[in-house]
Amino acid sequence: MTIESTEQGKGASTALYAAITIFVVGLTLLLFAAGLNGATQTLTDHPPTAVSTQRVTLQSGFEMPVKIYGLIESPKAADVSFDTSGQVMAIFVDEGDTVQKGEVLAKLDNDRLTARLVELNATLERTRADLTLAELSEKRVTVLVEKKLESSQRLDEVKANTAAASAQVKEIEASIESLDVEQTKTKLLAPFSGTISARYFDEGSVVAAGTALLSLTSDAPLQARFAVPADMVSLFRVGEKVALNVDALNIEATVSQLSPVRNRQTRTVDILVNLSSNAGLRPGDLATLLGQRHGDSTGSWIPASALSNGLRGLWRVFVVTEQEGLTLESRTVEVIYTNGERAFVRGALSDGDRLVTGGTHKLSPGQSVKLSEGSVNSAEGATQ
Repeated sequence: MTIESTEQGKGASTALYAAITIFVVGLTLLLFAAGLNGATQTLTDHPPTAVSTQRVTLQSGFEMPVKIYGLIESPKAADVSFDTSGQVMAIFVDEGDTVQKGEVLAKLDNDRLTARLVELNATLERTRADLTLAELSEKRVTVLVEKKLESSQRLDEVKANTAAASAQVKEIEASIESLDVEQTKTKLLAPFSGTISARYFDEGSVVAAGTALLSLTSDAPLQARFAVPADMVSLFRVGEKVALNVDALNIEATVSQLSPVRNRQTRTVDILVNLSSNAGLRPGDLATLLGQRHGDSTGSWIPASALSNGLRGLWRVFVVTEQEGLTLESRTVEVIYTNGERAFVRGALSDGDRLVTGGTHKLSPGQSVKLSEGSVNSAEGATQ
């Protein structure tokens, strides 16, 4: 091989490499230009996102519902018991029975008292006979003393005998009266009209004095008791009408009493309300006291769906601004109150701002949007 042919081969290789390099660079530039053009076309051709909006209406203060939970109770309820111990001989009522004041509910075995009463009556008859004899003796001795046939000392003795016999009669009569009282206590009487709510013993049971035998609940209109936080007591006044909810029943009630003291453990104040009707209600039912509480913050009601998570525990919303068309702007707000469907917020919102009401998780600041047909003019119109 000659030197000339070798130099020709090297020149051909160099030309080939140069051609390949030029081709690769040209292809790369061509692809980059095509991609850039496609991306620009995509951004330019992407249609604005349709959003539902409403106008922000600022207001000074707001009303929020208050729910306080309590229990239905009877104005009168008592565990009734005997005032003396003994064996229960009979119980005349059962749970659910209606009784009247003074009605006999139960009775203790009183055989011992009856026997003792018979004994005392017999003793009373004997002492009365002794008293009669003493009085006759006193009369005879008095006559004899007047006739100087008996000494004054004898008269004093018979008078003392008469006084002793009289005192003994009174003592026995008092014992009989005491037994009569004990006999009365063997009968358990209803202290007020109502319904038997519980029965704790049966016949044959031996009970001590003061042991509850039955539980009695008054049939008078029921009442409800609520433990109200101290800062909310001023919302209620004695005599005013309030609304209650008991097992989906809406009931009107009247505030009857505000406790003058605060519970030391819970720091709450008890409120009693009288119910207008007992229909379908029982003591122990859970009741909800409904009311309104005023908030002093200045802000706006917005749909809860307009909120999305923000920074540092705050929330953000989107408003539509007219900058190079309709674009989104993020605003930070603080939720003062929410009922799950709407929220009262304060923050970087102005009266008349067009607020995006939903789908905020799909949106971002600066995004191009258009208004949907469902947009409304005010927050009030959308949330009421």
